[in-house]
Amino acid sequence: MHGLFAWINHGAHWLLHVAREHPESTFAIAFVVSFGESFAGLSFLVPGTTILIGLGAILRASDVSAWGFWPIWLAAAIGAILGDWISYWVGHRYKEHVLSVWPISHYRAQMEKALAFFGRWGVWGIFIGRFMGPFRATVPLVAGISQMSFWPFQIANVTSAFIWSASLLLLGAVGWDAIKTTWLWLGGWPSIAVGAAAILLAIVFRDRIKSALRQQPR
Repeated sequence: MHGLFAWINHGAHWLLHVAREHPESTFAIAFVVSFGESFAGLSFLVPGTTILIGLGAILRASDVSAWGFWPIWLAAAIGAILGDWISYWVGHRYKEHVLSVWPISHYRAQMEKALAFFGRWGVWGIFIGRFMGPFRATVPLVAGISQMSFWPFQIANVTSAFIWSASLLLLGAVGWDAIKTTWLWLGGWPSIAVGAAAILLAIVFRDRIKSALRQQPR
């Protein structure tokens, strides 16, 4: 299992490296990782959230990619919509039998939680679940298994996909701006190193500092 997670982490770093070196590839990467993150089964193996945040930082750091922000956002949203849509269709078509199919059968506990979550929230569970990692791909699947109506599902699916993808890309972009602002304000590596050392010393000697403060005359 450790080797699998290491492989997934390596794959995420590789995709971000490809996006950084070849900005024209960000469109395809955004689509693929959003689809994988939203498709039941693949979602357990694709760190789509991390990669989309990374893509947002890359887009901001390089000012403008070869494609621009809007097409990347559209690609990510469409990938997420299709991932949930196919998950819903699979559940609707094969019902509870899909729960015994690999790799979903290996995550029965997560599916039980998704069933309980959907049973409580209904159509709102589709929207809310998009923003909660464990439910992002499993709730659409159980919505299909539960024979949820098509159009309520699609409305929640499409609206949440656009908001989710935009929020992650913008989070990466804003995060990059925060890093640059902090870097300029602190004066680069020397100031950061001094600040980190001061924080570390304060943590190590916190008990002595508290004792010294208590002993000061009032």
